[in-house]
Amino acid sequence: MDLDSVFTQNMELPYSAIGANGQIRIDRLLNIFQDVASLQCDKLGISGFDMAKKQLKWVVSRYQTQIHKNPKLLEPLEIKTWRSPWKNLYELRQFSIVNQDREELISALGIWILVKANNSKPVRLSPHLPKELLTPAETCPELVKNDHDLIEFDHESEFKIRVHDLDLNQHVNNTVYTQWAMEAIPAKLLFEFAPENCIVSFIKESFYPDKILSCVKIDNGSDNLITHHSIFLKDSMVKLANLTITWKRI
Repeated sequence: MDLDSVFTQNMELPYSAIGANGQIRIDRLLNIFQDVASLQCDKLGISGFDMAKKQLKWVVSRYQTQIHKNPKLLEPLEIKTWRSPWKNLYELRQFSIVNQDREELISALGIWILVKANNSKPVRLSPHLPKELLTPAETCPELVKNDHDLIEFDHESEFKIRVHDLDLNQHVNNTVYTQWAMEAIPAKLLFEFAPENCIVSFIKESFYPDKILSCVKIDNGSDNLITHHSIFLKDSMVKLANLTITWKRI
């Protein structure tokens, strides 16, 4: 990691990022990642607005997030993010949130893909990014498998996509998928367990006013549980996303 390429921002954990169980909300955490990454991209001249001028757009393909320790409300924090291309195919985007004692509370890896705006087909990075931003990553962090293809689930919830679920690309923002996933989990479990690891794989885009089916399979242990989620278009059962969340007892 080149220290000159690290973007750093000070922040405090806002009240809106804390859930009813007193733990940080995964969807709000992904928003924080997206915001700080977008700020760096803007400074580098490769923001979503910059790409739109080339009829391109960034889409997030994956997030791997590990919550080592739950941040406290209004706790002063520092978030760092850095990027590097991988084999000219996509961007590796890493995040680290530390407290005033330099203790890492949260770490994450995101994969950002550059696609054509009119058909969402991926493109190579090199024709569209400045040459100085194309130094490839020496290694790729381990990508944990998340391609489960379950056909039986314990719970499910239905949703209709709202206009306010859309982002500037006019498809559903990636954070909304985590909201749909959480809603399929019985509320009792959400007050007993806190997320520790979360892997989200985004497979297909969804649009207003599609209807969504959020399904979950729960592996429940005494002190931890694992939830396996699949998000589908309700009418066609086309899969939109997979999520795997590991939880620890609060």
